[in-house]
Amino acid sequence: MKKILFPTDFSDTANNALIYALKMAETQNATLFVLHAYEMPIISATANPVMVQDVYKTIELSNFENFKDQVPQIRDIAKHHNLDHIPMHFILEEGFLNTIIKKRVKEENIDLVVMGTNGNSGFDKKLLGSNTANAIGSLNVPVLSIPHDAVFDGIKSIAFTTLFNAQDKKALDQLIPMANSFGATIKCIHINNGKHLVDSVVVQNWEENYQNSPVQFFVIESDDIEKSIFDFIDSENIDLLVSITRNRSFFEKLFTSSLTKKLSYHNYVPVLALQEED
Repeated sequence: MKKILFPTDFSDTANNALIYALKMAETQNATLFVLHAYEMPIISATANPVMVQDVYKTIELSNFENFKDQVPQIRDIAKHHNLDHIPMHFILEEGFLNTIIKKRVKEENIDLVVMGTNGNSGFDKKLLGSNTANAIGSLNVPVLSIPHDAVFDGIKSIAFTTLFNAQDKKALDQLIPMANSFGATIKCIHINNGKHLVDSVVVQNWEENYQNSPVQFFVIESDDIEKSIFDFIDSENIDLLVSITRNRSFFEKLFTSSLTKKLSYHNYVPVLALQEED
């Protein structure tokens, strides 16, 4: 990972996520692209064109001035955490956030997107902000979502949900170098719930294949996948949860209010969504 995109609205949630983005950039020797997007208001077509133009100019100037004021604060946060050596590029752009994110990911050849999430106060009663959920569903690069209550204290234990198939092996191979950079252990977890049974021989083959890597395997018998994963997060002191976006139903449940009670105790663990490769 050489280029990391960090969208921000300069909120406390975003500034908290900034620390994770900077740490990721540090361990990967990457450049951080800090993006702030703003939208123009919709003005009636019957409005005076001159007035409309003046309004737009005022909004553009206001956003530029705000952006100019916020950049030193971002640099101060980096300096406070001894991360001011990380190269940063600042981008201010008008338009819909997710459209701009997709555009910048393509134009800048971004390798990872890091976004802060709103916790229980998220949009539409979702635990993760709608922008983050949309990014996970629409981008072709990994998305790291940082809950509002997450506190960076290193990444030593990573949970990776797996079905033990070829796509998961590709994702795991992609994850290992990142884990090594943090000195972390990857704990692969599979829930046998009757629909996704895994043969013990398959697990054994994976264990043999990764015996020289910082990877462990856990197979849990349970009918409640989500609860089992959250219990695992607690029992194994997980610092980062990783899953592949192929499992749409898992992410939908993870990001919607149906799991509010379960997730309210886990809104401090970041989630890395890896895109499934073809």
